[in-house]
Amino acid sequence: MTIAALTAYPLATPQPAWSGRSGSVKGLVVEVVTKDGRSGFGEAFSPAAPQAAASIVEATLSPLLLGADENAIGGLWEQMRRALVTPVGGAGAEAISAIDIALWDLLGQRLDAPIHTLLAGHGRSRVPAYASFIGWIPDAQAVAVAERAVALGFRQIKVKISPPLDAALARVALIRDAVGEGVALVADPNGAFDFPAAVTLARRLAELGYLWLEEPLDPADVAGLARLNAHGILPLAAGESEYGPRGAIALVSAGAVDLLQPDCGRIGGITGFMRAAMAAASLGVPFAPHHAGGPVKAAAALHLAAALPEFRIMECSLLRTPLHDDLTEQPVAHPCLLDTEGTLPVPDGPGLGITVNRDALRRMRLN
Repeated sequence: MTIAALTAYPLATPQPAWSGRSGSVKGLVVEVVTKDGRSGFGEAFSPAAPQAAASIVEATLSPLLLGADENAIGGLWEQMRRALVTPVGGAGAEAISAIDIALWDLLGQRLDAPIHTLLAGHGRSRVPAYASFIGWIPDAQAVAVAERAVALGFRQIKVKISPPLDAALARVALIRDAVGEGVALVADPNGAFDFPAAVTLARRLAELGYLWLEEPLDPADVAGLARLNAHGILPLAAGESEYGPRGAIALVSAGAVDLLQPDCGRIGGITGFMRAAMAAASLGVPFAPHHAGGPVKAAAALHLAAALPEFRIMECSLLRTPLHDDLTEQPVAHPCLLDTEGTLPVPDGPGLGITVNRDALRRMRLN
């Protein structure tokens, strides 16, 4: 069946006060409609400018895809990338990602099968999850969030840290003391440190029993990450900042990471994510999907986690807003779904296995 229409929904909702962040939580949802009236949905990781990604969907990619065969997902992915400036990045990659996820959703619906089954996957019906995140907030609030995550049943938690280095070192020690040795911890400075500080930080985290350090340097500094990783102090993780599989593969090939963290809403949807994760698996590097955003993208990430080799753990947001919780009729990757083993269920309906709430789409849509 052919593609009849594409609609882009740039979305925004206020940040929760406890997150330590200002402004809004933003994202982009794209609906692809076929000639026979079926709708597939996809979501981009578009935290800064979803309107820009939406304009690319409407002005550039929609005319390209109208009348195309909905099932030719790989070919359409290549055509979309060629239609944009090379190398594709930013809003263009976000637009492609959302459309690609929507096309996979349509394929699963047509074949009456969940996406992880279409990928001939590993048969995982539940996947381990870690809590994301304890923000860069006052100490008492940070401890309260950590204790709440443990009470919800999480066995692993991400801790956000920022300069100055002394404050970051104090924060990682504080959270270790708060949760004890029985809870696994990881740290994420979002590329905020220089090389000497990152070495000091990695050593302290190793002493405290942290599992990995995520993006300690500018994620574009592949050589720096590789040099830090060569020290063998603590496993390094990165990949959420890559706008295509080639960048993620370059991280792995350079020896810059021990854990790859692609985001399917940024790296090129399910198609781009698979290319990156499978290449990493061939080199023995596991993956853990990065996820920040709504339930449409969360569902896609869960299907990938269920299907692909070398999967380790899924990111589950503690930060809950209408964008996270109201876009679908059912909860997806929500802490309320966590079982006693610290795992989340993978949707088992056709396609993404979700039902989108159109009222919520309209309510949160940016003009």
